[in-house]
Amino acid sequence: MAENQDGQERTEEASAKKLADARKKGQVPRSKELATMMVTVAGALMLIASGSFMGERMQALLRGSLSADFLLSPAERMPGQLYALLLHGLLSIWPLMLVALLSAIVANVVLGGWTFKLSLKLDRLDPIKGVAKLFSVRSLGELFKSIAKMSFIGLAAFFLLRFMAEDMLGLGMQSPRQAIVNSAGLLAWFFFIVSLPLVVIAAIDVPWQLWNYKKELRMTLQEVRDEHKESDGRPEVKAKLREMQQAAARQRMMEKVPTADVVITNPTHFAVALRYDEARSAAPVLVAKGADQVAARIRELAKDNAVSIVESPRLARAVFASTELDAEIPAGLYLAVAQILTYVYQLRSWQAVGGDYPVAPEPEVDDSYLKDLL
Repeated sequence: MAENQDGQERTEEASAKKLADARKKGQVPRSKELATMMVTVAGALMLIASGSFMGERMQALLRGSLSADFLLSPAERMPGQLYALLLHGLLSIWPLMLVALLSAIVANVVLGGWTFKLSLKLDRLDPIKGVAKLFSVRSLGELFKSIAKMSFIGLAAFFLLRFMAEDMLGLGMQSPRQAIVNSAGLLAWFFFIVSLPLVVIAAIDVPWQLWNYKKELRMTLQEVRDEHKESDGRPEVKAKLREMQQAAARQRMMEKVPTADVVITNPTHFAVALRYDEARSAAPVLVAKGADQVAARIRELAKDNAVSIVESPRLARAVFASTELDAEIPAGLYLAVAQILTYVYQLRSWQAVGGDYPVAPEPEVDDSYLKDLL
């Protein structure tokens, strides 16, 4: 089983991140046998389909190159005529060239997808490493595969030549023009049939290359853990981010304390700030809450902004435990909070016009609201 440099076995399948990183580096599954097969078979089929077209064009090219006008032309005209012959020859075989190019592209894209990475690795120019690669297990495997491939194709060609021997010998009994046409057809079919063993070779090589690609990218358990840790974020970083988020949320909460109607305290351990706007909500809304140092800061802000502070330990604890920030208090606390707000409004009236000093209420609170704090 494959091991990494630390001796750990690579037992885990490659993650999506490692596969993506490998693709960025140009490391994707490839099969040379698939590319060879597709180019060869497609080329043979194109020769069969368009052989007559290419044959006529090549015949015209040969006739022109052997004409007296070409052979006896002045030396200064020779470069132009050679260029014209070359262009004519390329135009004669363009279907075959186009099919070969498209087949080579498709063969590489269909297996590993489209990738393009141009890089120069100087270590590959090291002759010592190059000689070492010649005697590696991979090179020996490629050598045996090439020998088997050539043997397979050679055997197929041998039996095909025996089968086509009579047709080939019959070409000598035909006229030169007919013999050339028939030999071209025989050659095209011979090329196609001999290339068919490559289909079997590619069918074996493609699954092997896919398996070997996945095997080379396997990960150790430690690599999987490190990747999860990196993708999820290191604990200390996550803790710092969480602390910063909490600090920002606490700052936004403190900014709402001056808008509250009343701050209800424990009196020291808990503090909750409530605001009641009849036009915007059906019940008082909790705009800030905190315990210990946060509670002390809420009380300090309330004093600085002339927000009424009322001591009601059970109610403060009940609101703290049952209500989220910016949410309305539960229906079960309506009466208790209403008593506190009524007292606050009476206190404001006393401060404005005088009269009898209001008596602070002692609201009743159901113990069910305190269960999380008991």
